Amino acid sequence: MRSTPPVQDPNAEHKPGQGDLLVRPATPSDIDDFYQLARLAGAGFTSLPANEALLAERLAASVRAFAGEPGILMLALEDRRSKSVVGCAAIKPGGEPRPDFLNFHIDGRALRQTARYADMTEVGSLLLHPDYRNGGIGPWLARSRYLLIAADPERFGAHIFSELRGMVVEDDRSPFYDAVCAPHFGCTFAEADDLCAHGRQAELNARLPQAPISLHGLIAEARTAMGQPHRSGRRALDYLEDEGFRFEGVVDLLDGGPAVVARLRSVKTISTAFRARLRAGRLDEAVARPAYLALGSGMDYRCCRASVEMQDETLVCSPEQIALLGAHQGAVARVFLTDDGKARESRDIRQPALSRPKTLAELDAILD
Repeated sequence: MRSTPPVQDPNAEHKPGQGDLLVRPATPSDIDDFYQLARLAGAGFTSLPANEALLAERLAASVRAFAGEPGILMLALEDRRSKSVVGCAAIKPGGEPRPDFLNFHIDGRALRQTARYADMTEVGSLLLHPDYRNGGIGPWLARSRYLLIAADPERFGAHIFSELRGMVVEDDRSPFYDAVCAPHFGCTFAEADDLCAHGRQAELNARLPQAPISLHGLIAEARTAMGQPHRSGRRALDYLEDEGFRFEGVVDLLDGGPAVVARLRSVKTISTAFRARLRAGRLDEAVARPAYLALGSGMDYRCCRASVEMQDETLVCSPEQIALLGAHQGAVARVFLTDDGKARESRDIRQPALSRPKTLAELDAILD
């Protein structure tokens, strides 16, 4: 096993170009790189536990899910130069209720259990190595999930949500958990997080009181944490806001992080993506546009960034980008123009940005 993350020399300038990075389905052979990413993620990133056995199971299950079985679809961001995985993302198709999946709904001055998102498609596990958190790589990795969904939207249902990791402070402590959950669960945040990572959330659910949990007297630190993302997830929240996701007052059961939801067909990338035939050729840089290109829907799925130009009803890009996708002349790709204007967005997307509540009073205002 590697003892350090799969990255470049930190003292060397590393600016990957369009031909260096590719989003593709994860495979069991990616286990070393996924383990290193999980170690970087830290506490509370339940969907990517730093546990080699669990990760190996999830990567194997992902291959089966891409073949059509129920399960989570894991995507890997590969740096082709270093031949290593430097980021990941995931989709959990909806349609099948998850009876043990609960959140809290902030209802006035109390927290009520809710399973309203239990049968929805979920997008998550968005993680980039710190050396790659620039140059627009994060938004691309996030949108690669939606371009995969766009290949077969009927598989994913009418709504889609995302649950962001909540605030975790020094010593991997969750202020929300300590104030709200610990008195009922009787274990530490790390222990509860581990139970969820192993699929044992039902054990925690059984310890919850059936009555709403009063927020009267909640300490200031827990109030501040409720509905707030972890500092490393603020950009992920930005990406979700840009896609049209909304906060409905639902927070994670353990750390109080926000859950956001959107109608699947109103998600910006899904609603504005279009299909076009690819052709290799020379681009006029004056009119070329930056875009994301995606092909395939199973283990053949590939997504890359490219400069493109519409010529004679075909989408022209460099031969290198077509080769990176494993495509051929005339292949039909799903295309998202990254600087596409607001005119093509649906009415559902043109909504106020997600409010980021910092106090219980602000949360109450959102719900009124």
